[in-house]
Amino acid sequence: MEFGKHLGKGLWGIADKSLAVAYGVGFVLLVIRVLPKEELGNFVLLQELFLVMSGLANAVALQPLLKFAAEERDDYKDTITASLYICLAFVVVSSGLTVLFRDPIASLLNSPALSSLLLYMPVLMAASFVRNFVLILLQSKLYMRSLFWTDAVHFLGFPILVWVLSKFGRFDTAEDLVHISLATFTISSILGWWLSRSLISLTLRPSREEFLKVWDYGKFSLGGIVSYLFYSKADSFILSAFTGPVQVAVYTSVKIFIRIYEMVTQVVQMFVLPITSRLSSRGEFDKLKAVVEKGIAFTTIGLVPVSILFVAFAPILLDVLYQGRYAEAAPMLQVFSLLTLFVPVHAVATNTLMGLGHAREGFMIGVQVLLVSILVYMALTPLLGAMGTALGYVLTSAILGVLTLYHMNKYVPVSARGITKRVNDIKEFLKSRRFV
Repeated sequence: MEFGKHLGKGLWGIADKSLAVAYGVGFVLLVIRVLPKEELGNFVLLQELFLVMSGLANAVALQPLLKFAAEERDDYKDTITASLYICLAFVVVSSGLTVLFRDPIASLLNSPALSSLLLYMPVLMAASFVRNFVLILLQSKLYMRSLFWTDAVHFLGFPILVWVLSKFGRFDTAEDLVHISLATFTISSILGWWLSRSLISLTLRPSREEFLKVWDYGKFSLGGIVSYLFYSKADSFILSAFTGPVQVAVYTSVKIFIRIYEMVTQVVQMFVLPITSRLSSRGEFDKLKAVVEKGIAFTTIGLVPVSILFVAFAPILLDVLYQGRYAEAAPMLQVFSLLTLFVPVHAVATNTLMGLGHAREGFMIGVQVLLVSILVYMALTPLLGAMGTALGYVLTSAILGVLTLYHMNKYVPVSARGITKRVNDIKEFLKSRRFV
């Protein structure tokens, strides 16, 4: 496989995932800096719940679509329709339950104002539904340019609208942020549908076999994503339950920086999962091993400067960005720098397992990490507050990285020595532009 053939797509893919960083910068400068801490904390709780629900819908319906649509076959309209129906059913049920139990949820999270905000959940899910669906279709066919523009509408449109409303003095509550999100999600969905219309092929009644295939894959991929969503999102919920939304705002002021790690994970998924699916279907496991080793090596090296920045300049970063606010959060940012050691391994290993079709392995890992993360967060958060939550996040990431690597090695055995040797391939890559 010539990596040079995909270099242009790779640059568009990196540009697409860099949009999340631009969004994060805008959120820091235009939202965290100015919004009252309690309003910020309430919005973060709503946003995290929304991301959890979207992530679960992605796992149960859209991950199977990515896997099967990436395979080299012409007719996959049954797969698209089956995934669409399952995703729609999940969104309707989960949104309805959220509204129904909004008061107990708000009480559990120690945030009374959250109850009224949760009424927006069905509308948020509806506004983003088409966007999320077509992004998977575009990714499966590596249409990275269209993917970029679909994402750009939301990730760039959000901070632009915040800035405009701020100039008119109409931005000071969590509800204002919700309205902005609804607008950008809706426009992104419309543009995404237009750019992917040639890929959308539906049938009114997909075959029962196709439903079962999507469901059998999705129910196990759901287990894998549950663990990730729990340790990456439930930290804010548990912290709020013990301390309230103000401490969530303090924690978020530094957690926003680890969007760089999320971006890297998404870039890895964008390429490793479809490439793994194709190489495994051809039986080219030597090439697949090379992809895995280089993926881990290149990603880790690329993140080293991020760790150095977080460790050496955390107080300065927070002081410059927040103008004296949230200075107490600097040690947490230094703790998050340790993610460089674990994120690349987890990202590559997880997507390799999914590309190989071993969704059941992801499910078992998910169950194990879910139990561990509950224990870690519940033990450290009451004891150390927000710092305990940050430590719990990193510790859970480490455990998740080790487990996914162990399970992946059953099918694609790699070693520390093999990964280290791939570091020398960076020079060769720059010379020859060949990936494997």
